Amino acid sequence: MNTSPGFVADFREAAPYIHYLRGKTLVIGITDSLLEGDTLNRLAADFHLLAGLGVRLVLVHGTRHFLNCLAADRQFVPQYHRNRRITDDATLRDAKQAVGMIRSDIEAALCSSASAPLRNKPIPTASGNFLTARPLGVIDGIDMGYTGIVRKTDTDSINRRLDDGAIVLISPLGHSYGGKTFNLSMSEAAEAVAVALQAEKLVYLTEEAGICNADGILMSTLSSGEVRHLIETAHNVPVRLLQAAVNAVENGVSRVQILSGREDGGLLRELFTREGCGTAIARDSFVSIRQAHSRDIPRIIALIRPLEEQGILLHRSREYLENHISGFSVLEHDRNIYGCVALKTFDAPEIGELACLVVSPEARDGGYGEMLLDHLFQKARAMGIRRLFALSTHTGEWFAERGFQTTSPDALPEERRRDYLANGRNSQVFVRELA
Repeated sequence: MNTSPGFVADFREAAPYIHYLRGKTLVIGITDSLLEGDTLNRLAADFHLLAGLGVRLVLVHGTRHFLNCLAADRQFVPQYHRNRRITDDATLRDAKQAVGMIRSDIEAALCSSASAPLRNKPIPTASGNFLTARPLGVIDGIDMGYTGIVRKTDTDSINRRLDDGAIVLISPLGHSYGGKTFNLSMSEAAEAVAVALQAEKLVYLTEEAGICNADGILMSTLSSGEVRHLIETAHNVPVRLLQAAVNAVENGVSRVQILSGREDGGLLRELFTREGCGTAIARDSFVSIRQAHSRDIPRIIALIRPLEEQGILLHRSREYLENHISGFSVLEHDRNIYGCVALKTFDAPEIGELACLVVSPEARDGGYGEMLLDHLFQKARAMGIRRLFALSTHTGEWFAERGFQTTSPDALPEERRRDYLANGRNSQVFVRELA
């Protein structure tokens, strides 16, 4: 049987993400309009797959859509203040009814053998009074009634259920120490749970594809600073959702991802592919360049080995890399290394060599080569280097387009010129003066 090359490539791409997420806690906040019919069944199948891969899964569902339907049935117009629903006695009864219906539907979908990775053995679902709440109170003179916010999350109880292998299901109702029940926001409840559990990721499944800019173009990655700017300046953005995302990443959650729950397999694409399909939010920039460490050597070898086999780069043994790792820098995107570059120094302190500039084939359209080059320029200038050499047998035009000039091998430092003559590669020599 022939295996599709596409499947092999996709599986290899997904493997590091699968390994990374195994044993990690993932909190998923779900807009309740998604929790019906085929969409719910597809999501349940994906939740089962994630749990089967060893992900500790916590689901937090919303109630907005169901509450609006129940309000319409009794010909009631929901009241809001600052985009928050005011919860009176009747609305609280609706919220309790909505939670019962939604929870029952989710549990039934998760129990279905069609969604379970092991037929006739669904992963158990655990619910409970995990959230303690307090009233939101009076805002601008408006009594918000039974609208509340999370006061405390019972992390010990949740972790015990997760340790037992269950999927934890949390509804947006919280109870006070005085025995009252409060209606909560799904986005804020999911944020509070994710922060309390120090979850690896918080995912929001919504009706929208993610967060778009003013031109309607999806923004695939955002830092918390960029999100704050959006909240302050942009129109028609989900302010409370974005605020919850910022709060999460600034309080220990590694990533927040916002994507459409309507797209079949969208959750899996977002979690297990480099491109994803929604908007990912982190505290800092997703792309960074840092000093290489010994633990990076296997990935550096994987990057440079194909080019060594093609004769584009000189062979560098593992021993060489271990002895010279301090000269290497690596480019990371969302914790994966997609490029490297090395700076070699000589007895003449004002001279350096750019070496081993490599970008992974699947990331060569991202401008990473220029980023590594700019990083090396800054590093060289900080070390007092005024003249930078680069040797190439195949990519000379790339260096020429970036301000390097061809020169004679005689211009190389004496120790480098001896190596140049000894290896017989007859590389082109380029030089750039650093201001």
